[in-house]
Amino acid sequence: MTVEFSSVLLYLAIFLIAAKLSALLAAKLKQPGVFGELLAGILIGPSIAGWMSEQLGLPPLVEPASEAGAFIGVFADIGIVLLLFLAGLSVDVDQLRAAGKAAIYVAISGILMAFGLGFGVASLCGWSSLQAAFVGAVLAATSVGITVRTLMDVHQLHTRVGMTILGAAVLDDIIGIFILAALAGISLGGFSLGGFGKLAGLVAIFLVLSIYVGFKAMPRLLTRAAKLPVEEMTLSVALAFVFLMSMFAEKVELAAITGAFVAGIVLSRAPVADALTNKLSTIGYGLFIPLFFVEMGVRTNLQALWGVSVLALGIVGVAIFDKVAGCGIGALIGGFGPRDSVRIGVGMMPRAEVALIIASFGAKAGIVTSELFSITVMIVLVTSLLSPVMTRQAFRGRQAA
Repeated sequence: MTVEFSSVLLYLAIFLIAAKLSALLAAKLKQPGVFGELLAGILIGPSIAGWMSEQLGLPPLVEPASEAGAFIGVFADIGIVLLLFLAGLSVDVDQLRAAGKAAIYVAISGILMAFGLGFGVASLCGWSSLQAAFVGAVLAATSVGITVRTLMDVHQLHTRVGMTILGAAVLDDIIGIFILAALAGISLGGFSLGGFGKLAGLVAIFLVLSIYVGFKAMPRLLTRAAKLPVEEMTLSVALAFVFLMSMFAEKVELAAITGAFVAGIVLSRAPVADALTNKLSTIGYGLFIPLFFVEMGVRTNLQALWGVSVLALGIVGVAIFDKVAGCGIGALIGGFGPRDSVRIGVGMMPRAEVALIIASFGAKAGIVTSELFSITVMIVLVTSLLSPVMTRQAFRGRQAA
């Protein structure tokens, strides 16, 4: 792919200016920065600026399908990897372990309610069992990236509630991959318990080896790297580690961001963890991380939703209710009070990466219709925009971490 360098530079400038101006506006409106960045992407993308340019006979300001747009997409993917790495790096492992049992309850309860309601509503609307299962799978997924960024924005990531949401969201991603594997096998006529077991084994081996070997070797390696007479050696070694972990996670069919989060946890107890956090925050929030959320907005095409039936509104309503109620019930079972349970449910509401992956696979397999794919886009859009606002309101009055 040949990319015109000047176009890439222009896109970078547009995305970053839009990200920071929108984050400033969001701050004045007392909303998390991620809300402004998503909205900025919608404004400069095909939905608003693109449509206006078309009406005026002018070239679009930003074209996601162009070579420069694809290049920015790579930068954006690096941004979400760095965000999850930073989240893992700043996590108190003992605190995360303490929240583990509650996180399991939250994840499983939320998935069961989301999948069950999605399947039930789609079946009642006359869709086939397989199509209804894809609806349930789309609703079951939680966006780790939006969840983490929102919790950071409201200074609640390092609380017991925040750790529970984070742990449950990561579990959601892992379980979502298994749901997709099962649906893929059924839709292609190749499902087998052996293949499903192989995937489970690969995931387990990856997680166990990464955590066990990583905790043993990586802190020592970084300590030695810090003593070498090479500029920013520690930072480069840490970045290489997170990129390799993300790559291996994808190889075992996990999301790259899950590998990045595990990498952060592994390095969280290294003596240089605080210094790494400061340096990566500068790189991440100065360039890569805002690109991810603006690019999400740019790739949201509101025009694709115009032909969606009223059914879409019902499914979007279910998408909001199922996580708030399902994960809230799991939180109650896990020992949280009613108010914190609602906060956890709201924090688990956004959908994005895994939901789109599931819908895209179903569309390629000829099972997910254009209507259902458009509904998925609407779910991602509505929950991504509502979640930061609702999370801010839910945590109002709660002491920041």
